[in-house]
Amino acid sequence: MGEPSTPAPAGASLVWTSILAAATVAGIIVVAVIRFTGAFTNAGLSLEVPIPESFGAQHAPSGASLQVTQAIVTVTGADAGLVTLVCGTILLAAIAGVAVVVCYLLLTVEVSRSRTFSRRSIRMLSALSAIILIATTGCYLLDSAIARAVRTAAGLGEVGAITSLSYWMAFAIVGALGLIAYAFRKGAALQRETEGLV
Repeated sequence: MGEPSTPAPAGASLVWTSILAAATVAGIIVVAVIRFTGAFTNAGLSLEVPIPESFGAQHAPSGASLQVTQAIVTVTGADAGLVTLVCGTILLAAIAGVAVVVCYLLLTVEVSRSRTFSRRSIRMLSALSAIILIATTGCYLLDSAIARAVRTAAGLGEVGAITSLSYWMAFAIVGALGLIAYAFRKGAALQRETEGLV
């Protein structure tokens, strides 16, 4: 009797990558559900937004001065527009996250089959960059609109433009992916030239 076959190293790596991708998608769904349940509470629509520094400025028990720039504001009787914005930003982030995982999985399949510079690999890198760019820009615009609507509903003043570090990191990732996609295109061209010489 022959010995039982074992999966090839590339195949085993692909299996573990698929398991990790499935776990990541499950995590994205869980985070989206948590965001929904955290936002839509029995007391109303509860969101953390930037607020004017004059609100909530007080001293700590030790006497140290505090500068409050973020607050969780609960809006009762939120209108349909605000609810739509909140649902939109949560769903956009979740859908984009799942799409990124799918693109990464397809890219991994190409690399595991020794087709690193294939057209699909380049398309997946370009798709990753485009998805992250669109999702980051969309979430930024939606979150800014949500913050303005919440502050207006709560009677708070406006604040200056605030861009969190997570958005800048996302834009940096987009730039890095764009450079990698460019390098892949150059690698594909060089590969075709090399094959033509053989």
